[in-house]
Amino acid sequence: MTMPEANSMAAADSPQALNIAQVAIDVPLDGVFDYHSPYPLLIGQRVVVPFGARKQVGVVTALPASTDLAPAKLKSVLQHFGEEPVLDAEFFALIRFCADYYQYPFGQALLSALPGRLRQTEPATARQQFSYSLNDTGVQAGLDALPPRQVVQRRLYAALLEHGALSESALTALSPGWRKAMAALQQLGWINEQQVYAGLRTALTASSVQPELNAEQAEAVSAILQQAQSFKPWLLHGITGSGKTEVYIRLLQSLLANNEDQALVLVPEINLTPQLEARFRTRLPDFPLVSLHSNLGESERLQNWRLAQSGAARIVIGTRLSVFTPMPRLKLIIVDEEHDTSYKQQDSMRYHARDVALVRAQRRQIPILLGSATPALETWHNAQSGRYGLLSLRQRAVSQSQLPAIRCVDVSKVSMQDGLSPQLIKAIRERMEKGEQSLLFINRRGYAPVLLCNACHWIAPCMRCSSRLVVHLRQGRLRCHHCGHEQKIVRQCPSCGNPDLHPTGHGTQRLEETLNQLLPGARVLRVDRDSTRRKNALSDMLSAVHAGEVDVLVGTQMLAKGHDFPNLTLVGVLDTDSALFSPDFRASERLFAQLMQVAGRAGRADKPGEVLIQTTFPEHTLFNALRSQDFTAYAGSLLQERETTQFPPYEFLALIKAEANDFVPVQRFLQYAADTAREFGSEALVYDPVRPQMERLKGMERGQLLMQASSRQVMQPLLRQLTPLLRQHPLSNKIRWAIDVDPQEF
Repeated sequence: MTMPEANSMAAADSPQALNIAQVAIDVPLDGVFDYHSPYPLLIGQRVVVPFGARKQVGVVTALPASTDLAPAKLKSVLQHFGEEPVLDAEFFALIRFCADYYQYPFGQALLSALPGRLRQTEPATARQQFSYSLNDTGVQAGLDALPPRQVVQRRLYAALLEHGALSESALTALSPGWRKAMAALQQLGWINEQQVYAGLRTALTASSVQPELNAEQAEAVSAILQQAQSFKPWLLHGITGSGKTEVYIRLLQSLLANNEDQALVLVPEINLTPQLEARFRTRLPDFPLVSLHSNLGESERLQNWRLAQSGAARIVIGTRLSVFTPMPRLKLIIVDEEHDTSYKQQDSMRYHARDVALVRAQRRQIPILLGSATPALETWHNAQSGRYGLLSLRQRAVSQSQLPAIRCVDVSKVSMQDGLSPQLIKAIRERMEKGEQSLLFINRRGYAPVLLCNACHWIAPCMRCSSRLVVHLRQGRLRCHHCGHEQKIVRQCPSCGNPDLHPTGHGTQRLEETLNQLLPGARVLRVDRDSTRRKNALSDMLSAVHAGEVDVLVGTQMLAKGHDFPNLTLVGVLDTDSALFSPDFRASERLFAQLMQVAGRAGRADKPGEVLIQTTFPEHTLFNALRSQDFTAYAGSLLQERETTQFPPYEFLALIKAEANDFVPVQRFLQYAADTAREFGSEALVYDPVRPQMERLKGMERGQLLMQASSRQVMQPLLRQLTPLLRQHPLSNKIRWAIDVDPQEF
């Protein structure tokens, strides 16, 4: 087995008459595998090969002239997909880098970066979609030519006559049984059918409104365009509502003027994709655009991925996996909300999409723009040291819009009413009287976080995790938000038999109920993972907010960023104190970013905004920084702490995580890893194995080993030496373990 060589990949454009193929397979083993091929193959082509007793899909990575395997041991390629586009050398090189840096098997890394349909052992096809219109014969025939009983046919005919061409989705909205009726119209010879590519939809009409850039926005656009032909990372640090998206749009307009160039726009979460996509389609109708995220069906995802691979899609908007999308003429990468932890993959290959995007931009020698109101400290440090260009937007894009006034309510000195302070209740009522909207932010879904026995202080635990079960009162269930376990709400304490059990604390459901009681007639809308499970539920809810059909929004972090509600003037923040004293050294950074983001939802138009934060520690340094809305000063103080304690960005970390049904093998494996790492004599500091804060998760006992180094040049050689030995250890196949480079969670 050998790894694919760059010079082999360079030959991907021409078939070679060789009968040896090296194939990467989705298996947890190093290297690629040699096969005999009865077919002419290309590097980057998908194939099906035998592996053990199974058939596996793989990708050809090289076509060598010989193999070290004996001919009798050389298995044959079973199938190849010659009609499919091949993967290029750039894609291989990026996957190779990630597999090496994140210590992950190359074959698994490669296959995991592909759409699901390309990981199956059959031809990957996307369902073709069509639009339908009346031809001249159909128009001349007239509606009266259809029998009155054919209601669906007549409805389709009338709609086609009125609107011209209609897509399949539009026809489905007219009638779920439209296909049979359409087939009847086709038999009459009245219909034109044309294949369409859903991913390449553009706006019907371009927006005629081109906002005038303020001086800071214009300076940002100009600075990036001046260095558009080379690699340059830029941090666009703009306060909430400062018009970062407008900067993105102007850059895309300029850099995609060439009819072949492409741009990649990364967003942290799916619920931000439709809003940004709609705005781009309206303002950039001349640039075919596709989106890539997990809410797409497999067929549509494959189609959009291939449109990007072929260059037909000029703009790709997607979540973290989109960073690997092949784009042959990529000229710009934008990472929106670059600080967001959603960019870090928490299983399989634990890559960070922002960091991979930086590597990709460097290899392509193109600019990359990182946008955020609260940049990650690592990014801020790079901007302050001059490694990244720093572009600042200090004023809101709407001239009448001002930053909201932020105040803290000391809840230790007031009488609370079901978790709400009198000041906050009064402020909500005042907004309702003015016809304005309010948002209450509590990052805890469910009715209450614990079910408590007042007699013996028993708290309903999750038997599979080191956590408590959350009360979902309407459903009469107790649920674990970590592993998904659920059960009926118990009616008496299993410890002492006391029937007086109390839901304690507040979640979104309880807050919604409280508001309905306190504010009769108020239109309250709850937005969390439970209320948005239905497809399109979130977009329907956001439409209701924009239409003025909601008085008070209750939501989790789903509402904290990216949304623009012009009539929302009050934000109330509940239950944030626990994060102030978390053992996670990044907790305060994340809390500050989260509160700045949610505060930025208030007063984004011409109405003044107000933010009320309920806390027991109103004079905490974090809240002082929030009130002054001074990220620069707060980030400076956090960086001083990090430098003193030797945490990132001044040091580099790697975690070895392990779990099993029994903790004993986990402890033995991690201790072996620690002892072996120390024997290498590396400059890295290797700590003793410990239990994480969540000691048990989904029934698995967990442990972790932390390693710390002053540079990547110290950490990476250590990991390269250590990883193969860990894979060969007898316990390696008896426990689950993984290496997390640059971890975000501990």
